[in-house]
Amino acid sequence: MTNSLERIFDGIIDVLHSRVIPKIQDESARSQAYGALDMLRNLKPRVEWAVGPMRDDVAAGLALSERIAALLENAEPGPPSAPAERPSTSGLTAAELEPVRDRLDEHLCAILRWIAAHREILPPRSATEIETVIRDQQRVRLKREVKLTAPPLFGEISRGQ
Repeated sequence: MTNSLERIFDGIIDVLHSRVIPKIQDESARSQAYGALDMLRNLKPRVEWAVGPMRDDVAAGLALSERIAALLENAEPGPPSAPAERPSTSGLTAAELEPVRDRLDEHLCAILRWIAAHREILPPRSATEIETVIRDQQRVRLKREVKLTAPPLFGEISRGQ
């Protein structure tokens, strides 16, 4: 599951305030760090995840949930139920989409746990197909996240600059 943007901001703010700034000896550098901290505190309530990728995640999760339900329609005992809401993703903000995406992710995890516990009652092809489509969806999300993520500054970090 993806961290919330609020939690990421809180973590960065906390680390800067409690661990980084107290160790900066140069007055000018400390002032710059406080400026960055102040900027983060002001950005936090104004920024949200990009709606497009989140909307894609929710739409893919809803479609996948329906496909899995069809594959497991007659399974006994029944698999975990999908989240009840089936919202139209158009017009929703990232803040509204995020909990829906998280509930869909939780549902897919529950399905995987259920398959592991009930593999013997399922046709082998169904269990494998479900695991494959979930893995494929996660692979697509991961590739998109990698494309959106800036390369790390390992050189600067290792040199302490």
